[in-house]
Amino acid sequence: MNNSWSDCAEPSRHLRFQVLQTPEFIAELRSEIPKARSQILIQLMTFDGDKAGLEIAELLLAAKARGVEVRLLVDSFTRFRVSDVPVRRPEVADEVAATKAMFERLRSQGIGLNFTHPLGPANLFAPARNHKKIFVIDDAAYLGGINVSDHNFEWHDFMVKIRDSAIRAAIVDDFEFSFGGGRRSTNSHIITNSEIENVFDTMVTSAKHSILLASPYAVDIGLIKIIQKAAAPNIQIVASRDNNLELYEWMSPYLEWRLRRSGAEMLSYANFSHSKFLLVDDSELLIGSSNFGRHSFWCNQEICLHINDQDFIADFKKALLFDTDPLPPEDPRHRVVAGGVVSYAIHASVFALRHLIAPYVPNLAKH
Repeated sequence: MNNSWSDCAEPSRHLRFQVLQTPEFIAELRSEIPKARSQILIQLMTFDGDKAGLEIAELLLAAKARGVEVRLLVDSFTRFRVSDVPVRRPEVADEVAATKAMFERLRSQGIGLNFTHPLGPANLFAPARNHKKIFVIDDAAYLGGINVSDHNFEWHDFMVKIRDSAIRAAIVDDFEFSFGGGRRSTNSHIITNSEIENVFDTMVTSAKHSILLASPYAVDIGLIKIIQKAAAPNIQIVASRDNNLELYEWMSPYLEWRLRRSGAEMLSYANFSHSKFLLVDDSELLIGSSNFGRHSFWCNQEICLHINDQDFIADFKKALLFDTDPLPPEDPRHRVVAGGVVSYAIHASVFALRHLIAPYVPNLAKH
């Protein structure tokens, strides 16, 4: 986990795409925000008022002070969880107050700020989030899985820097649409919302030789079903058994057992990884905010990018798989049985949320 992108490949060979793992992306923000000349657009699910968040907020305020357009779109998740725990916990009371004060200061200094997906009565809408992670700094755009918070900055993750005017324009257009309260699904230069499931399933089922999927949250009943339809003889799943979401720790024994029976090899990183990507036949790569699980496909708003640049894909694979190891099977049968019960219960719940809750969540929250 200590290796950097520069240890694995030379990014300057790629004109359109550059992968930045978490330390490189943090350095990029510290370098590029102060140099921004015209526009900074950021959309995140989490922006906490901790050390990481306050540092980025100061950079944004300085950019705004020198005349740069700065707008920020943050999901209401930040209003009920900070440091990945509920805001009611006494140990995060200071951070909750700091986060609220940070947003008030950003707005008071003229930064455009909206919140997506309110929690609703009794937090009824909490399971359906706007999960997109977008950064636009002048001519460059960034997509991936990194939020702004101390714990996100510590996780193994990445963003892809994009130097392509058409893709950047599509990302900006998606940001503008979301900032104005709109919701739509697209499949052109970028892939968003319900279209991601179609692309993901097609890539898996049409793969001829290999499937490589990485995500801490993709292993669910939906993945089992689609992997059973796959014809590729070489299937690898990079998962995180020690998960920040307890439900996945309950489900994993059963789901891993089913995947192994379907011929998949299970891998893991040494530490928790928030990285999410799908690579098929070493020639098609899908990256973005989506967790690639059915909850992500059915309940969240997401943004992804399909890449077929072969040189970039080769270097991406070296960078993101250099420290994976086989994930040993879990033995206790009672954990497999219990995991099956939980897995099917969660799948049924997500199916219900897809039809009963997700379509009715307002796109913007009140200030």
